[in-house]
Formats: sequence, C-alpha cells, structure tokens
Amino acid sequence: MQCARALSAVGLVLANCLAPEAMAQWTLVREDDFRSAPALDPAFWAVETGFHRNREDQYYAAANVTAGQGFLRLEARREAVPNAAWRAGSRDWRRAQPASRYTSGSIHTKQAFLYGRFEVVARSPAGAGTWPAIWLLHESAGVYGEIDIFEAVGKHPDTVFAGVHYGREPKTRQHASGNVTVPGLYTGWRTHAVEWTPQRIKVTVDGTTVLEFDPSQAASAGVDPLRQPMRLRINLALGGSWGGAIDDSRLPARFDIASVRIWRWDGDATAPAVRWGR
Repeated sequence: MQCARALSAVGLVLANCLAPEAMAQWTLVREDDFRSAPALDPAFWAVETGFHRNREDQYYAAANVTAGQGFLRLEARREAVPNAAWRAGSRDWRRAQPASRYTSGSIHTKQAFLYGRFEVVARSPAGAGTWPAIWLLHESAGVYGEIDIFEAVGKHPDTVFAGVHYGREPKTRQHASGNVTVPGLYTGWRTHAVEWTPQRIKVTVDGTTVLEFDPSQAASAGVDPLRQPMRLRINLALGGSWGGAIDDSRLPARFDIASVRIWRWDGDATAPAVRWGR
C-alpha cells in the first residue's frame, strides 16, 4: 500500500507512507522539512570542511551549504580556495595540496543511530564528475561499517547505486551492492530510503528496492560492523576514485534536499535490545 503526500512548495507528490504492518515497528523521531526551515539546525547537523575521502577534488566549505527556496542546497563550484590543513611536504593527500580548484557541501548528523528508517527526498545533479551521496557510517578502531542509501555518478546517467562496505582494514573490506535505472533521475525529486534492523538492510528509491542485505553476513571474528551506531551523511563530491573526470561546463552542480526523516526501530520480541541514538 502506498500513500501520497503533497509537497506544494516544491511542486512534489511523494510516496513516503509505510504499510500498516510496518508502521508498528517504527516511530518518527526526527523531521527536517526544508520547505519551511530557515537554516540547518546546528544542534543536530554538522557541516564538514576540508578534504576528506576517496581523493576527491572538492574542498568542503560551509558557504556551499545553504537553506532557502524550499530546500537545503549542497552546491559544487569551480573556485580556488586555500587548504587550511596544508602542510608542506606532507604525504597525506588531504594536507599535501596548498589549495583546491573546487568547493562543495557536506553535512552529517552529530548523533549516531543504531537501526532505524532513514528517508531523504532529494533532487540530484547531472554531469560528468558529480558524485552525490546519502549514507550511514560507523568508524572506530578496527571496525568499519558503511551503508550507502544513494549514490550516483555522472558517468553512469540515470543509475542509482546502493551498497554496504564492512571489515577491519581498508585493504580487506568487503562489499555488496545493487543498482537500478531511474529514467529522468536528474529531472525531479526522488525519495531515497533505508530500513535498517539487526536482520535486514533494505534500500529503496521511490519504493523500488535497490539492495537487500543481511547484516549477519558482515559479522566475523567478533566484529559486527553493520550492527554498530552510525551517523547519517549527505554530500556532493566531485571527481575522486569513482567520480572520474569533471566536466567544468556543468558547474555549479546542485544537490537539493527537500526533507530528511528518521524513524526509530522499535524492534520485536525476538530481536536484540536496541541501543538508540548513541
């Protein structure tokens, strides 16, 4: 069963209702509706700055994260900025560059969550080199767990990717992924969601399943990386290890977020106890 919600401010009609039998397991605990929010809530969200991962070309900056016109915008631009972390002679690529030719926006929750339903209504950019992403991440000593709710790269038009990554060390991490073709992906708003419990990770776009994965498959040798608290992250990357060559003529590129909703998973009688919001 599906229900429709009208988001008149951005001219949307979105299916984001759960079936009655599923509703009993979920409690809505957070809603950011950027139709009316004047700014990003700094008590809940953090804005990322600097170079961070995947040898991406963009330098994340607070100025590239703005709210207004009925959505939150992460904007990637061709512009030169100094690298505040630069250290002459550093072997760390994040510090070795004195400046960047590109900037973009990235945010993440300050709070980590263990299980839940996460839903983001977004409008994605097109163009070679663009790499928008919505994902959950756990990082600690010897344990890495990642759930990719949505990724797209401009070199694969109209394709939505989802995946999981897990393990101890970068060189030995394992992966599982799925993808679906969404004609006209870049022309409208899409609902990206994951339902994450101890027994299942299910990722969807507009209600269509992209990936299902059993978290127990990632557990080994006392490590259970996909059953750890994770923070929600939303970012627009450029280039890097997967994004590839950047088409400057398509910049600025914009990743717009209409809403973010988070439901707590209330579990069932046979499931492990839930540690929520650590």
